Amino acid sequence: MKRRLKNTLTALEMNRGELEELELLSGAPARMELMSTSARILQTTLDELKVEEEAARTDYSFTCVLKINGREHILEREVSTQRSFYEPWEIGGLRIWFDAVDDIFEFLAEEHGECRPRKHARFAVQDASLRICPQRIHPWCPLPEGGLRIQDCYRGEDCWLGAYNGASAHGGLDINHPKGTPLWAPLDIDDHFYFNSLAMGHNNNRWRGIHRWPDGAEWIFQAHHMTELTVKEHEPIQKGRQFALGAGVLSGAADHSHFVFKIHDYGETILLDPWILFWQMYLDQKA
Repeated sequence: MKRRLKNTLTALEMNRGELEELELLSGAPARMELMSTSARILQTTLDELKVEEEAARTDYSFTCVLKINGREHILEREVSTQRSFYEPWEIGGLRIWFDAVDDIFEFLAEEHGECRPRKHARFAVQDASLRICPQRIHPWCPLPEGGLRIQDCYRGEDCWLGAYNGASAHGGLDINHPKGTPLWAPLDIDDHFYFNSLAMGHNNNRWRGIHRWPDGAEWIFQAHHMTELTVKEHEPIQKGRQFALGAGVLSGAADHSHFVFKIHDYGETILLDPWILFWQMYLDQKA
């Protein structure tokens, strides 16, 4: 597929052998071809793969080979180690977040939130000269000082795709904080609502907010385990305004909020690691 990169992040999924013909803002080409993918377990305490055991742990890595402008590059990630909070690659004028490969579901189940790529691999890309979006991003919650740590993620496992109870890929990013911790709008929110709530008879309060960019992309934010929504549903929310109190509802062994990030663009909705947002939040706070 041919596409000119926008001033907002581009999410894409690829099959092995598929070619994306991207164009940088300078007009230079950035041809990106997925050559191969793989995944392997680094360590596990499970007796049987894909069968959850309370507080079990599985750490793993995944790899791809990308050919960018004719040159091959090996990208490798780890989950759920501290390396889950990684720096993106910059290659051939592209900034690349290597988000997931389907190979991990050879040893993980998808029983803890939607997160499986629909193709062999999932990426987010941007012109390396740009931010992930043209606006500064306000912290979604109080940012852990010094950067995110894996121990901040529920029991040290529930980062994006982390193996919940050792067996199920985690469909979000958990950040531990007390019941009633303020949640703020990362960007202006054009529409928002509960899609699950205790009042509706569900076992959790799950919120969704939407930011619409002038370039046609929509960014979708979700927060779960909220104790209270403090802004009326469907009322626009200005960036930085507190819209909820987090944590405390169905939060299990440790009070935490669960964050989800999706991009709707080019006629499809693609889930991405919320760490990408937090990565930019930390940079914006330093600035």
